[in-house]
Order: sequence, then C-alpha cells, then structure tokens
Amino acid sequence: DCLVGIADPLRKDVIDAVATCQRAGVFVRMVTGDNIDTANAIAREAGILTEGGISMLGADFRKLAPAELDRILPRLQVLARSSPEDKHILVQRLNGGLMPENEKEWLDAHPGRDYMKERDQLLPGYKEEWVTSRGGVGEVVGVTGDGTNDGPALKAADVGLSMGLSGTDVAKKASDIVIMDDNFSSIVKAVLWGRSVFDNIRKFLQFQLTVNVVALTITFLSAVAGYKPPLNAVMMLWVNLIMDTMGALALGTEPPTGELLDRRPYKRDASLISRPMWRNILVQATYQLAVLVFLLNKGPEWFECEDGSSHHFTILFNAFVFCQIFNEFNAREIGDRFDPLRAMSSSPMFLLVIGFTFVAQYLIVEYGGDFTQTTPLSTYEWRITVLLGAVSLPVGFIMRQIPVSEDPDSFAGLGEGIPSSKSTS
Repeated sequence: DCLVGIADPLRKDVIDAVATCQRAGVFVRMVTGDNIDTANAIAREAGILTEGGISMLGADFRKLAPAELDRILPRLQVLARSSPEDKHILVQRLNGGLMPENEKEWLDAHPGRDYMKERDQLLPGYKEEWVTSRGGVGEVVGVTGDGTNDGPALKAADVGLSMGLSGTDVAKKASDIVIMDDNFSSIVKAVLWGRSVFDNIRKFLQFQLTVNVVALTITFLSAVAGYKPPLNAVMMLWVNLIMDTMGALALGTEPPTGELLDRRPYKRDASLISRPMWRNILVQATYQLAVLVFLLNKGPEWFECEDGSSHHFTILFNAFVFCQIFNEFNAREIGDRFDPLRAMSSSPMFLLVIGFTFVAQYLIVEYGGDFTQTTPLSTYEWRITVLLGAVSLPVGFIMRQIPVSEDPDSFAGLGEGIPSSKSTS
C-alpha cells in the first residue's frame, strides 16, 4: 500500500509579489472556491493569511449584516467556498460600486424580500446606509478574475484585472487591464506604473502652478507700476509651450522607481496637491517674483538700458524662462529629497526637452527680432540671467529644509498594526 499526495505549488514569484504589495500598503485578499483548509494553507504559504487575520466560509459571509461585515473587513483575508456573487458583494461593500441606490434597485437584487424590514440585514446593503457608515468615501479596489461569473465583480471594482491566458472573453471585456502572462507579479508592475503616472502628474502640476503664479503676478504688478506687459503675446505663447507641452513631456515621461512601492497608497479623496508641493510652489514663486520685480525696477540701471524698452523686457523674459528651465529640475521631486540630477540617464525625454528649450530660447532672444520683440543680449547679460535662473536650484535645496510633512490622513492601505482595507483579489 502507498499514499500519494498531489500538490499544486505556488509560482516562485507569488510570495515575493504578495510581500511587495503588502509593503506598498496594498491589502491582498484571497477569494476562492476551494475548501477552507486548502485555502488557509495556500494563503499562509503566500503570506496572505497572517496572524490575527480572519478566514471565513462563503456561507457564513452571506449571513452577515452590512454593519457586521464592516467590523471584520479590516481583518478579513481569506474567503473560502465562496461564490462569484460573494466576491461581487465584497467589492461593493469596500468601494460602494454598483451599490443599490433606491428601493427598486434593492428589490431587483433581493426579489421577494421586504425592503423596509430587511434593508439593513442583507448584503451588500444600500447606498444611503453605505455612505453613512463610510463617510461617503470607499476604498480603491482591484479585483482579479478569469471566469465569466467574475464579470460583475470586475465591473464593480475600481480596477478589474483579468487573465490573458486562462480568462474568458466575458472577463476580459469586463476588466480594465488584461494580464497577458497570468502572473501575480504583473499586478505589482501595474501598481508601480499607476503610482508613477500619479506622481508624474503631480510633478507637472507643481511646475505648472509655479509658472502660472509668477507669470500672472508679474503681469499684474507691472500694470500697477505703470509698465506695459513685460511679456508680450509671443513671449507668453513660448512660456505656455514650455509650461504645457514641454513640461508635460519632460515630467510626464519620468520612469518609475522601486521606491514608489515603499509608501502607502493615497486615499480616494486625498488632495492632488500635497503640503510639500504647496511649500515648493510658494517658495519658488516667491524667489522668481523677487528676481523679476528687481529686474523690473533696477534692471535699466544695472544693465544700462532704457526703462521699459525692448532690451529691458528681453532681459526680464530671459531670466524668467531660465528660472523655469532650472526649476524643472526641482520639479522632478515633489517631496523633501533634493537630488535634481538623479537617474538622468533613464530620462532621455527630460534631457531632450531641456536641451531643446535652451537652444530655442537662445534663438528667440538673438534672432526673434520684431516678431518676438526681443533684443540680442550681450555675453554679460546672458551670464547674469542664466545665473539668476540657476539660483532656483539652491533655492530648491533650502526650501526642502522647511519642515512640511504630508497629511497622514491622506494615506490609506496597510498601516501600523491592523491593516485597513485596500484591495481585493
């Protein structure tokens, strides 16, 4: 006689991928149709089921009232012997997606039941009750699925991820992302790139708002002081090109770094502009305005040119543009770290944009003539205006010494002690 055991081992990358997600603040849950003992064993091996975590049968899950489920959600890690509808309900309770909003929708989901008596007893609940219990803000939920029955859960999730190799066409159509290799580690890449895009948008906003504040303020101050606008229409068009198209290309194409997975995710309602970003914007704008106001008032005396002349405004325009060029390096970091030249070799688009902007600015100033209403500058004037722009870099270092931290309430995901709900898979 002999005893034969058959095991379906985890892929080698799963354990590391789950650990990476948890380090990044993503709460990984396992919702499966397997026996609860099998599910627990696999979840422990993968690092999903941890000490203090809850493992539950689908039959027990379906008996819970919405308020009861909310109490255990922060520790619910494994749902075994579950149906596709259980996964759908779990997603609805986490993010409020496709939650019944009125009596008719609730009765469609629970035919033959009493809305007034049972609405607070049956999952997934209803919109008004969910908003009250959650403060109107749900979790950001990602769901993986490969079967036709996973379609509703994939639809209700914020990010639905279907399997490219084993997934059905229905699942693929219901999802937002198709994982072509069916590897859990590919979800980590999706998280990494998602955070990279989010941070790149913030970098661009930090840069753009600084330009906007300075351009609008100097135009207003020059009008108050009795000057004609120092930046004419063509100059402003070039500034807008730097600010929008060039800035988006330079900062929006920054590649992701592994450090993005060392922080918790932001909440759904977190501000797009953080406290450190406001500090960076205000300090840089203050410096640039100080430079431009000085050049507006003292420029003619310092450079021996006529007050309000084309020569005068060309000097001011050149200093302003080079402030933006060097501040673009500062904008590569939205936090407290000062390393404007970090990983430049991996950002060829950034280098290309900076090089193009520098050359184009030189050509506009030296050869723009009547079209741009600019006057060629002397070598001394070029040196001074470029140097004034370059001072934006040490200002970037100094401003990061001002202690301003992110709002801790803007973060979600795994925190200290018991994790909070973040993602379903």
